[in-house]
Amino acid sequence: MTEWDLVPHPRGLRLRVCEWGDGPPLLILHGFLEQGAAWSEVARHLPGRRVLAPDHRGHGLSAHVGPGGWYHFHDYVPDAVGLIDHLGGPVDLVGHSMGSTIATLVAATSPERVRNLVLVEGVGPPDMSASAVDRPRRFIQAVLDPPRHTPFASVADAADRMRRFNPRLDAERALALAARITRPADDGDGLVWTWDPLHRGRNPTAFDGKLFEQFLARIEAPTSVIWGADSGFLAAERANRIACLRNLRAEVSIRGAGHLVHHDRPEALAEAIATAVH
Repeated sequence: MTEWDLVPHPRGLRLRVCEWGDGPPLLILHGFLEQGAAWSEVARHLPGRRVLAPDHRGHGLSAHVGPGGWYHFHDYVPDAVGLIDHLGGPVDLVGHSMGSTIATLVAATSPERVRNLVLVEGVGPPDMSASAVDRPRRFIQAVLDPPRHTPFASVADAADRMRRFNPRLDAERALALAARITRPADDGDGLVWTWDPLHRGRNPTAFDGKLFEQFLARIEAPTSVIWGADSGFLAAERANRIACLRNLRAEVSIRGAGHLVHHDRPEALAEAIATAVH
């Protein structure tokens, strides 16, 4: 894996980009509080492709927003578009979980930039309109009292936290990933995550599932949807969201995998992606 930095557009933040292999570009957008390097095992099983996975703004080794800034879904879209343009676009685009929401917005608003679309464990998050009135209060609370990281004693402790969230994650792999996205705490007492703790705050606007369905309906690229067979993510809304896709190529379920398919079954996921973008 090689890593390099890019400021993807004139008002952009510096993004760290992970890269593997050579060939036609395949761009992967990772999920919430993850990192581009988490896709190294999938990339290893995609020979003949130049696989790229950026750390999203405020994630991994990419820059954080400055004072007064926040993170909204649409803020990630020009970052991805700028990277696609840097690569000479169009690209085959893969998104996981939160990354699939970003990928959907890219494909719906910039169809000329996406050759094939693969949505892994996500056709948008659950509808959150029921909490719409309460969210501004929680947003104000997070602005006035910003979330902070709780320090870890060691990289091993951070890796254990990752494995508690996903027990299927290999211990050695967890250590490598944790080492990349931890840093010394500002007061020198232990380690903290590199991702911006503002991600733990609440955005003021609730996610509108019905509105998102209109974006799904505008996608022109052939689209494949991949689920972990052991994951119940979005179970109540999957069918309605997928029905909005006008150019659905395939829906695939990978046995032995939960929400973090790329950790649980990387080779099987790579095979499904390769089939989707052939």
